[in-house]
Amino acid sequence: MTKTASLLLDVGGQSVMGLVLDDQARTCVESRRTLETSERGDRVELHPEQVLGAVKDVVEEALAALDAAAAPALLRAALAVQRGSILCWDRETGAALSPVLSWRDRRSLPRMAHSSEQAEEIRRRTGVRFSPYAGAPKIAWCLKELPAVRAAADQGRLVCGPLGSFLLAHLVEGGPLHVDHTLAQRSLLWSRRAFDWDPWLLERFGLPAGILPEVTPSRYSYGRLRTGSGGLTRHPPPELQVELMMGDQNCLPFIDGHPDPDTLYINLGTGAFVLRPLREPVDDARFQCTLLDEKNGGLWALEGSVHGAASALNWLEREHGVHLAHERWHELSQTVSNPPLFLNSIDGLGSPWWRPGPKAAFHPLEDSADHSDQALLLAVLESMAFLIRANVEAMAEQVPNPKRIVVCGGLSRSDALCSLLADVLHCNLQRLEAVEGTALGLWCRLQGQTLPAPYFKPIGFKTDSALDQRYRHWLALIDRAAAPVDPPR
Repeated sequence: MTKTASLLLDVGGQSVMGLVLDDQARTCVESRRTLETSERGDRVELHPEQVLGAVKDVVEEALAALDAAAAPALLRAALAVQRGSILCWDRETGAALSPVLSWRDRRSLPRMAHSSEQAEEIRRRTGVRFSPYAGAPKIAWCLKELPAVRAAADQGRLVCGPLGSFLLAHLVEGGPLHVDHTLAQRSLLWSRRAFDWDPWLLERFGLPAGILPEVTPSRYSYGRLRTGSGGLTRHPPPELQVELMMGDQNCLPFIDGHPDPDTLYINLGTGAFVLRPLREPVDDARFQCTLLDEKNGGLWALEGSVHGAASALNWLEREHGVHLAHERWHELSQTVSNPPLFLNSIDGLGSPWWRPGPKAAFHPLEDSADHSDQALLLAVLESMAFLIRANVEAMAEQVPNPKRIVVCGGLSRSDALCSLLADVLHCNLQRLEAVEGTALGLWCRLQGQTLPAPYFKPIGFKTDSALDQRYRHWLALIDRAAAPVDPPR
């Protein structure tokens, strides 16, 4: 039997990764390109042409490597992108008219007050909380603030949508304008009942339906990769089709073939995302009700968001000059005995509080607290684990405690961080030894298979009463800081 392979593209905030896996989930080719992110206050941007060029580069490199080796036949391709990252482009030329506004971008926050009274109705219609991280407020900002975007709208040439739609239009023959349901949901313009754009939501944000891509299933025949002018220079196999597009965080639960309601999935990247597949939809305003699969009325997950994971480490290096390679993080528990608590509000407090502030800061638990560089780093790492535990405890009010916890993502490479997380959660973890959980989820969904057992490594936990006490103090600190302020009387 002829062996086949899949090309899996994962477009993140820091890099683009291309992975070719055969039909046994063995790696044939891996290619990666770094992306540059511009951060200025609440503005977080990427350059569209750099992202598109990086994607083309990893595809070309993968095709070249396959040509040079006795590789399996490449039959299908899949694309995963960050869900809240959007941009605007010209329908006729394909030229970008705006930067890529990252999912972390919060520039629309000052303009959102006028819509806040509709927040509950927006959440009811979409399953997603009203927030500046979503697509619609960013698109509305572009229409108001960018002359090129307004001009294209006046001429009927404007397209606005998730980064995945822009990439698809440039990578696939015919330049199709499509967006899958998982990306459309994060725009705040998609109806979880109609599985299409919602006219009421479009009107609420002042956006015409004609500027948006067509909503399609995640599994869909998007077309063949484009070659020639504006496309790839190397011709891909003629049978190679793009068959899957999804939001990145929605991919991980598919490593089990079918998302498991008894498993908690944690992805540790720029932010940390906590997903718990549901047997029945749950209505809890503290979490997103995230679509995993649109079939049969939808398969949903309860999703929690921790905004400050790798981004908190970047903040620590930028603001305090502290950096230590993750291979040495195990030294922290041996050298630091009394670190401060870190109020981790990097990029805003995510679930279950959902607050734009307060300001990130270190708080000594005692007068004798250690404020060395190592202590500050340990405090930041603890805060990540504490934020995840707060989400798990809040989810337990809706669903039973998970029987299994899977962790993946770039930060999961650290044995020390995974052990700390296991201790904080009082639970053994299963770590994906390959950190590319998003790409592996794409592969499993394309294949309809479960990820083979050798991909997982168990991480044990130990009981630590002092760590539990630190968590309780930290939680009280966060709850006080996140409490709404009573208006003056």
